[in-house]
Amino acid sequence: MGAFGDFLISIMRAVGYGICHQLPARSLHYGVRALPVCARDTGVFVGFTVCFIALLVAYRGGNRRYPTWPKIAILVLFVLPTYIDALTSYAGWRASSNLIRLSTGSLAGTGLAALLFPLAAGTLAYARKLEPEGQPGRLLEKWWSLPALLLVPAGITLAMWPRWPGGFWLWAPVVTLSILFTLFALNFTLISLVAEWVRGVERAPAMAVLVSFGLVFALIEIAASNRLHWLADKML
Repeated sequence: MGAFGDFLISIMRAVGYGICHQLPARSLHYGVRALPVCARDTGVFVGFTVCFIALLVAYRGGNRRYPTWPKIAILVLFVLPTYIDALTSYAGWRASSNLIRLSTGSLAGTGLAALLFPLAAGTLAYARKLEPEGQPGRLLEKWWSLPALLLVPAGITLAMWPRWPGGFWLWAPVVTLSILFTLFALNFTLISLVAEWVRGVERAPAMAVLVSFGLVFALIEIAASNRLHWLADKML
């Protein structure tokens, strides 16, 4: 893709550099190019984004209460395998692989998205200035809804693992956008919660204002973490 392709690669690498070690041996390669972040972070961010968007579509952006405590506990368990994999491999107790890192990371991202979604959906309803219509239903109310979430990490792993050379230009932008979306979703939720606490339900800022702040803070976080990573590399 020439100079423009090199420019895109540098942007995607810069985004990943702010949040990841980018070790070649722990990153997915397509041809000679590695994705912007390691296999574990790839799974976490893509898993979060795919699950969050799937829940938005499934519930049409509507407000939802948290699921029952047993289901919350299971969602927390979704996050544990990636921590166990990381800790045991860093401790030298066992050898991990990029396939394991990708699959456990995407499982963690799925669980984190489902845990954040009820809170984010409530702030989205606040931002849209929607009047509450009775008690909202619970997230993952159907018996099959929680097992269905496992399709997200399974689908991501099956889709991303065959490393055909042209796959870089498909998956690198997906990973980069997933990083930005994850940070945006977190910032949008936090900013909306603060606005609701300060201004009250009746004086919600315009949706465009909250979205703009969410995007700006996401970009600031990426830029700041990038410079901190650069500084740490220079000092160590």
